[in-house]
Amino acid sequence: MTPMPGNKKEFKRDFRNRKRGNFNPQRERSEENKVMHKCAICSQDIQDLSSAIALPDDMGNPAHFDCVLKKIKENETLGEKQQLVYLGSGSFGIVENVSSSNQSPNYKIIKKIDFEERENIPEWRKQMIKLKI
Repeated sequence: MTPMPGNKKEFKRDFRNRKRGNFNPQRERSEENKVMHKCAICSQDIQDLSSAIALPDDMGNPAHFDCVLKKIKENETLGEKQQLVYLGSGSFGIVENVSSSNQSPNYKIIKKIDFEERENIPEWRKQMIKLKI
């Protein structure tokens, strides 16, 4: 058996876990290095930071995508055929289906909402880019 990279303490732990049959070095190392972030809206842990959105009015702190969507819906009034969608790059939009058939929908952007600030990249997003998640 070849030792895993790391110190002697990690090797002993990995050896004991392998002996017990519950050895997964990637999972154990990723759990040790994982930094938990709290949602700035609901204050719960963010499990998937890659889907988080930076809040512009809260110094770029991360928030759940669904929490941001709910917050925008509370501030905007949607028409009967309108819906709120994510356009990409931190922007949301209110779109309306202008086609007469459901076979090939044709959407028109009624309003674009730039939510994230593009100039100031938050530190948690820079770390995520470095890790290439």
